[in-house]
Amino acid sequence: MRKLEIIGFLLCVFFAFNAHGQQLVDSVRQLQTVVITQSRLSDYVIAPYELPIDSTMLSLASNGSVTDLLRKQGLGHLRSYGPGGPASPSFRGTGSSHTAILWNGINLISPLTGLLDLSLVPASFFDDATIQTGGTTSLSGNGSIGANIHLNNNLNFNQGLTGSVSSYAGSFATQYHDAGLQLSNEKVGSSTKVFLNQSDNDFKFTNRSFNPPRVQYREHSSFRQQGLLQQLHWQSNSMGIFSLKFWYQTSNTQVPNPTGIVRTSEATEDNEFYRAIAGWNFNKQNYDINYQAAYVRQTLDYADPVLNEFSLNTYNSVIQNFETNFYLNEKSQLTSGLQHTWEEGVVDAFGGTIPRRNRVAFFSAYKFTPFQRWDFAVSGREEMVNGEAMPFSPTISAKYNFNARSNVFTNVSRNYRIPTFNDLYWVGAGAEGNSDLKTETSLSAETGIGYAQNALSFKLVTFSNWVDDWIQWTPGTGQIWSPQNIKKVWSRGIEAQASFAKQIGSVHTCLSGLYSFTKSTNVSIYESGNPSEEGKQLLLTPMHEGSATLEAIWRKYSVRIVNSYTGQQYNDSDNTPFNIVDDYVITNIWLGRTLTIQKTRLSFTAEINNMFDVAYVGRPGYPLPGINFKAGIKLQFN
Repeated sequence: MRKLEIIGFLLCVFFAFNAHGQQLVDSVRQLQTVVITQSRLSDYVIAPYELPIDSTMLSLASNGSVTDLLRKQGLGHLRSYGPGGPASPSFRGTGSSHTAILWNGINLISPLTGLLDLSLVPASFFDDATIQTGGTTSLSGNGSIGANIHLNNNLNFNQGLTGSVSSYAGSFATQYHDAGLQLSNEKVGSSTKVFLNQSDNDFKFTNRSFNPPRVQYREHSSFRQQGLLQQLHWQSNSMGIFSLKFWYQTSNTQVPNPTGIVRTSEATEDNEFYRAIAGWNFNKQNYDINYQAAYVRQTLDYADPVLNEFSLNTYNSVIQNFETNFYLNEKSQLTSGLQHTWEEGVVDAFGGTIPRRNRVAFFSAYKFTPFQRWDFAVSGREEMVNGEAMPFSPTISAKYNFNARSNVFTNVSRNYRIPTFNDLYWVGAGAEGNSDLKTETSLSAETGIGYAQNALSFKLVTFSNWVDDWIQWTPGTGQIWSPQNIKKVWSRGIEAQASFAKQIGSVHTCLSGLYSFTKSTNVSIYESGNPSEEGKQLLLTPMHEGSATLEAIWRKYSVRIVNSYTGQQYNDSDNTPFNIVDDYVITNIWLGRTLTIQKTRLSFTAEINNMFDVAYVGRPGYPLPGINFKAGIKLQFN
């Protein structure tokens, strides 16, 4: 009942705020886009290699999670346990805990696990998204070794009343519904978004764990998610912009067994989180100030009555970020800031211990253009964790512009990831944490070229990333699993992307492609490690990945076809041939039609996923669906 009261109160605040705002709407409207409380640190990355997420991609993924966005559009490697199950990204041969995921500049990575489950992140809640591969701990903070994912909310002042409602249905009793309402004038703005996502998820698959293989339906695999995102903004001519964002979400998931286990699972996970950001932005002609205070609380309640396993895990984080930017002249700018993070873990498997951590980080960056055609940036971060200094993390970037169309760039950085609470304090049955763990460190370098002119663009980058003191859980005495700093990993490879657009009569077409080659190997095994792993590709890390996308638009009709390829992977660290996960190609198709009636727009969308019914797995023992469908309608009004 208390949760409903909280949500009801917030909705009352929203409608009261909107009623006040309607009285202030001016008859003259000027489009003014303002990005509220988002950190400007990404401005200090010179020519980053970014995976393309355009408005079309985000729109097509708005009826699902960020997991759906990555998987269906072929954007990087995803370690997924199937629809509704945990999913985490893996870029440039690094681990799942080596990607920072930032919501309006606030890192949402759990201090318990070092992860954020992307299957619990609805794509419809965000106005833009960016994936930057490569390490930038100096700017993004702890854990930014393989990549950064930025999820942002923007606000247009002086837009009056706008809104949207959408509803989708698909295979396996899948339903997705969301609604949004925004109201703003030149001084105040409000935005409310809600969603519901649920599925029985009982898809058919071939279980090859048995001989002969069996055709089965996935059992005990349903999920239900619902959430609310409320934003309030106020703009003052003399005091700047004040903002408040509140994100509440719950999920209920049935946890299936791996396909090799005959009995039906009875395990469940209930997930609940609160995320809030209060921000202040103050801008003058040659400087701006940005302050954010964030509170994050997440609770995971796991229960398996068959195995008599019950676990309640909660963490709380309070993050404060103060940042100043100085625009010294047209050729240089400087930023400096201070970040404080307080973290607490309340976990049944910590044996009564409640660990708390105070992290204080100072960061600074300077971007300048000393010569014509040259751009440089330097940045650094020093962090103290409970009074202990972490490795200093600098970044040096440079770009040379041959002309307005082409450039060459390079980035060198030192990055780190501190051990999680689970790594340090776990004392559950069959596992034990290690309080002597060292912080992981990495040295990353990349060099690339870029070209863009009219309808043709491409970018190519080569990268090298050394990760030392890699933390891995391994079995020890009595088969008790424990984390150890056991190896040094060298990840290197190539990433490339290209696109070409052409008008053919009245049809606008665009062909684009992505490719990555990643060799990620153990180059040094420490005393507690397995010597046979040396020189071997990391498990569940494909060397080859790529995608090709064809999009065509004719009048109000559109079609988008995405073919994504994932190369073979090893299911063990020894790279034994009989433990290979086969490669696969997945084809997804979207069909769309739009209608505009005065100030109302209707969009009809139908999608066919895994069109050729390919049998494949996200992780061994966790199959992904064969051919499936989804269709729906979205109404937008202004």
